Amino acid sequence: MTRLNHTVDQTHIRSINQRVILNSIYHTESISRAALSRLVHISKSAMTENIAALLNTGIIEEVGAGRAMPTGGRKPILLKFNKNYKYIVAIDLNYEEPIFVLANLGGERINHFTINITPATSFATRLELVKNAIATLTASGNLANTDLAVIAISSPGIYLPENHEFKANTQFTNWKIPELSQALEETFGTPVLIANDVNAAAVGELNYGIGTGKRNLVYFSCGLGVGAGIIIDGALYEGSGKSAGEVANFLVHSPDGPVPLEKYISLDALLQRVRDKAPAQTLHSVTEETGAVSFRKVTAAWQAGDPFIRACIDEIAGLIGTAVSNIISLLNCDLVILGGEYHVFASQMLPVINSVVQEHAFSPVPVVASGLSRDSGIFGLFALSNEIIFSQLCDRSNGGNRM
Repeated sequence: MTRLNHTVDQTHIRSINQRVILNSIYHTESISRAALSRLVHISKSAMTENIAALLNTGIIEEVGAGRAMPTGGRKPILLKFNKNYKYIVAIDLNYEEPIFVLANLGGERINHFTINITPATSFATRLELVKNAIATLTASGNLANTDLAVIAISSPGIYLPENHEFKANTQFTNWKIPELSQALEETFGTPVLIANDVNAAAVGELNYGIGTGKRNLVYFSCGLGVGAGIIIDGALYEGSGKSAGEVANFLVHSPDGPVPLEKYISLDALLQRVRDKAPAQTLHSVTEETGAVSFRKVTAAWQAGDPFIRACIDEIAGLIGTAVSNIISLLNCDLVILGGEYHVFASQMLPVINSVVQEHAFSPVPVVASGLSRDSGIFGLFALSNEIIFSQLCDRSNGGNRM
């Protein structure tokens, strides 16, 4: 038993060392073995063994000689991350215009596009559209299915893969995430990663956007849905049931008793208020030919300075400021990022939100607009995918499970 435990421990240590080495090479243009050994504090013999294992997988490669030391000697062989080792298909399943992206492991986009899906579109049709979109992406890169490391999907709601349970608002349940995930794995023979859209956006801003360099941040998404992605000590925090950040259920006092925050600040709530209370001139300017009040036209009216719309935005910003103040006081984070559809109103909302935060939060921090806008989730999928790919590859090279 002691010998078995020793073997398991050594295997685990090698996997950890390879993960650290791979991360370090990924974040540099190129690096020598000696410089890498100094950077990660791993012995020369362990470095040689682990580098050989990673070279054997193809995830890193030798790319020529670097500069010789001032004291002379042979030029060192440089190591570089092979960003084209495998590829990622990233899909952001927003309400009506899902975004599809093909990228390499370096996060470089090879192709991307959106498709239109109406709320009434059946799951069978959605599934075929997604399959066709993925096939189009791989064909555009002249790739086979085996070239894909993962299909990564961000979606509103909570997916619990261990019991194939998906919890989401009614407008998103048509995606049937458990069935979608299984069908895509069977069709393309590729692992499928499902991430909450707000969590993915938080990870995207942390790794590629305005949150770079921060250890503790919150991404507050507001629009069609309301939610928060929480980063604690540089890592995504999802909670015991993966429902951390469901701030839509924060309670607001009303004459009828406590009411969920989402009822007052969501996009649907904004459109309902416009339908019910807007003056005739405003209502006319925001109504489509079909008779529906549209967010697109509400945004245009806001940009034109419509006083009723701007008053609505001020009120929503005040409520968001209250919610964000509570979050800051609870988590003592470094930064709060505003995203979602309401990102378009940032120039008006942020002064109001920051004023409330400065007055009421225990330790106020800046609230800023998303740096990646609607691409936050896609970049988050890149980062989440690489975490899984790197970990599984290092485990596999040491006798663990295949990717």
